Amino acid sequence: MATDTPNRQQETQQQPQGQLLTKPESIYGLLNRLREHHIPVKLQFSTVEGSYSTIILKVDLKGRFFIIDQVTPNWGDRLMAKSSTFSFEAFYDGCRISSTKIRAVGKGVQDGQAIYKIPFPDELDYFQRRQFYRAQIRRGVDVEAVLTSPQLEEPAIGVLKDISAQGCQICLEGDYQEILANQAIIENCLITFPNQLTINSSIQIRHVGYDEKQDCSYLGSLFAALDPMEERKISYAVAEIQREVARRSNDGSSRYISPLYEEKPADDDDSTTPFTDGDSEKPTSRKKENRKKETAEKEQEKELTEAEQAIRSGISELKQQKEKAKLQELFKEFRIYHTNAIASVKGLMALIKQKQKLKLEPAYEISEKLAAALETNPYVLLALTTLRDPQDYLAQHSVSFGILLAHFARSIGYQGNLADIIYSGLLHDIGKATLPSAILLKPDKLTPIEPNKLQRHVVSTHKALTAASDSLPKEVLGVTLGNTERLDGSGYPRQLKSDKLSGLARMAAIVDAYDAMTTDRNYAKGMLPALAFKTLMNSDKQFDRTLVQRFIKCIGLLPVGSFVRLSSNKLCFVLTLNPETAKPALVRVIYDADKKQLIPPDDFDLSDPSVEREIGSIVRPEDPSRYFVNRLLMMD
Repeated sequence: MATDTPNRQQETQQQPQGQLLTKPESIYGLLNRLREHHIPVKLQFSTVEGSYSTIILKVDLKGRFFIIDQVTPNWGDRLMAKSSTFSFEAFYDGCRISSTKIRAVGKGVQDGQAIYKIPFPDELDYFQRRQFYRAQIRRGVDVEAVLTSPQLEEPAIGVLKDISAQGCQICLEGDYQEILANQAIIENCLITFPNQLTINSSIQIRHVGYDEKQDCSYLGSLFAALDPMEERKISYAVAEIQREVARRSNDGSSRYISPLYEEKPADDDDSTTPFTDGDSEKPTSRKKENRKKETAEKEQEKELTEAEQAIRSGISELKQQKEKAKLQELFKEFRIYHTNAIASVKGLMALIKQKQKLKLEPAYEISEKLAAALETNPYVLLALTTLRDPQDYLAQHSVSFGILLAHFARSIGYQGNLADIIYSGLLHDIGKATLPSAILLKPDKLTPIEPNKLQRHVVSTHKALTAASDSLPKEVLGVTLGNTERLDGSGYPRQLKSDKLSGLARMAAIVDAYDAMTTDRNYAKGMLPALAFKTLMNSDKQFDRTLVQRFIKCIGLLPVGSFVRLSSNKLCFVLTLNPETAKPALVRVIYDADKKQLIPPDDFDLSDPSVEREIGSIVRPEDPSRYFVNRLLMMD
């Protein structure tokens, strides 16, 4: 499949590792795949440092060009407008895709946002990555890797960057491109973690990337001729690092530290005990004595293990209490922001109803606080979006819509300012305040003339916002005018079709519809998320099916705030999701369905198999109102 011919684009710091595509049809197919799946594309300009992001909007095989959306951060647009040369990189379905140098040849505007026309690159490097999960070493932790081989005049000492069951990446000071090229075999690679767990293996160098600025080489390698003992050590290390990443992602904190990273003296053998084999064969006269000694040691070990388990259990319980207290703390803090955001939207609706000029500054200030909260702990903020009062539907919908849209954008690699997206959510529906309640709250089907009146709120919103400020973020106008459009042109106010809709507008349409469908109104009860997802998936003429799938993956089939029944007949709220599977992780059990009563709240991590055996697995979602359960019990 592969060719080792170097790509002319050396700035990627890697030699091509896969297929080098040069035919326009092949390049079109790959670019179109990125477009269909809305894969973020990372740009690197020749004249400046740093990376920029965008998505592909259109690919034209006949004209041999493609069109990209606005570039973020915003100043990347200036580089595109100047036709600066750049290369791009994207990752899709386990593959790395990178281009040769290209530049924009035209600029346009769509939904008030800049778009750019780019000719096909001469080549695309298409590298199939087959190494499964890569466990990234925690930032700030040095895991030493020592390489010894006849090809090296002296041992090379570097640091481990990541590790998988099949291989690892090692960083060495200096340029090793020539020394370790051509699939070099290193006879001995000794990796030592801070807790003195050691992995000793031969490795095969698959590629060498050199960073001139840092004067470092990055070695991508595969483990070779592993014996069972070293395989067990590697599996343990990968699982432990993965567990740490999952736990840290659950609450956005860094409190949990893997035992791998806990410093221990080099002569402390405890860390390697689980992986050491028995003693080598000894003289027969010593066998009985050694067996007695081993038995005594095992008994002592068992006693120590039981004591350690008790200590660890106590420590775990203490940590859980601290984490619970931290969640409650954040919930109280974020709830203030959430309440203020609702009040801000209601204030703007009052002003627009009275035909007064809008005062937008408070709304943006609270958007910045909500964006910071989303970065700190998205799960607590998402839980707040499920607290609803049908009397305040419009304002609460706007706030929840903004938070969900920002969370969705963040999940697919949006590099812009999240506050601008939340701000667009707060403002996108304020024009509805001008509509008669008889239409806005009508439970029955609208008459033929009423939809036209209802649709006027978009124009009213746009007119009021542009009158209030001439420096609105482009996200605000894009969301305001785009969230009610549909792919088939059945939306409003401009009946735009798919080729005219930006990625943000498509995302906004999905989030707006989802939040509306799952929220209780005065005249109707909201549906369960699973049913809303099914409705969206079955409406692929109106909503981008690929983006719907990515939204479902982002918030999970059982989103944060869901009330669910366990197989033990306990009922609980979902507090966090597993970041890799989007399945419920931390849950708060608050109700016993057998006893038909509330019970003292207790938190459990369902991603731990032993915990699931203790309290059961999730059976189905439930409606908390059926059991007279207040949603505030989620965090209070």
